[in-house]
Amino acid sequence: MESITILIIVLVFFIASFFSSIMGGAGLITIPALMFMGLSPHVALGTAKIGAVGNTSGGAVGYALQGKIDYKIGFIFMIFSATAGIIGTFTVLSIPEQFLKKFIGFIMLIIVFFLFLKKDIGVKTEKKTRNIALLALYAVISGFFVGFYGGGIGTVNRLVLSAFFSYTMIKSAALSTFANSITTLLSLTVFLFFGKVMLSLFIPIILASFTGAYLGSKYAVKIGNVNVKRIMLAAAMIMAVKLLFF
Repeated sequence: MESITILIIVLVFFIASFFSSIMGGAGLITIPALMFMGLSPHVALGTAKIGAVGNTSGGAVGYALQGKIDYKIGFIFMIFSATAGIIGTFTVLSIPEQFLKKFIGFIMLIIVFFLFLKKDIGVKTEKKTRNIALLALYAVISGFFVGFYGGGIGTVNRLVLSAFFSYTMIKSAALSTFANSITTLLSLTVFLFFGKVMLSLFIPIILASFTGAYLGSKYAVKIGNVNVKRIMLAAAMIMAVKLLFF
């Protein structure tokens, strides 16, 4: 692969990871970008997992250093999500991708509408008690999609954790990146086992993604929950329309 192509890929993953650590959705950019650069769909999915690992781990480190991660809930989410993520990766070809895209887009529109109606959600201090069983169930669904495709699930996680589990936008982003750091790593391992990862891009992609996500997490805390929620809602609307109609 030519140097200019690698440079473009690095810039794409850096920018995508920066904004993804705030609002999720890096895979919606990185996977199509890799396919545009000539990678087959399976290799693009596998190679994009490198960026997902760098993205989630970089964001998690940034949020952890700022004390924004709920580790108790985060580990519960991680265990169920990671287990389902392995299953999702192995079954990546068994469910029509178009069906999943439409389904996720529809759910995102519903949640965005709910968040518009409830102005305090994602902004004010979260509740002290949460339904762990319901959270574990959602973690399984989330993890499966991370393994299956991944693009857009970070955004959905933030919306769901804010709308239905009473986390602020910043803490939902912190929890999502922390939990998904292991899920994406396990998914990447499966893709590596089946030889569906372009290893020559491993170091540049993971460095670009980690750095971008780390800086993005610092910026998210700086601008606060209200502004992050505004960015999230705008991004979610755009992503939902893209998934549903394009």
